[in-house]
Amino acid sequence: MVKRFPHKALITVETEGRLVNGEWVEGGTDTVEITGRFDTVDTSDVIRLNPQGNEVIVRGEFYTPTRKIEGATILEVPKLGIKRNIICWFPWQSHNVISV
Repeated sequence: MVKRFPHKALITVETEGRLVNGEWVEGGTDTVEITGRFDTVDTSDVIRLNPQGNEVIVRGEFYTPTRKIEGATILEVPKLGIKRNIICWFPWQSHNVISV
């Protein structure tokens, strides 16, 4: 039987500095592992807006049941040798699509 979400990906999340109990805590980066399926996009016809409002050509999409993670910047699929910046993260009813 074919697995719907056969790939494991690492999401790099950048956190900003903030005040905790009156003390400044520096920001940093964390890594979160999620499951999903990566599909390449073989055409330059797929264009999405990044958080800065710029149009970017999509080179691949990662389908996952994981909800959007705020501050996520990089998607890495080690099994496929892919490490790309996240353009956008779309929520759907049954899954989410991460465009890279």
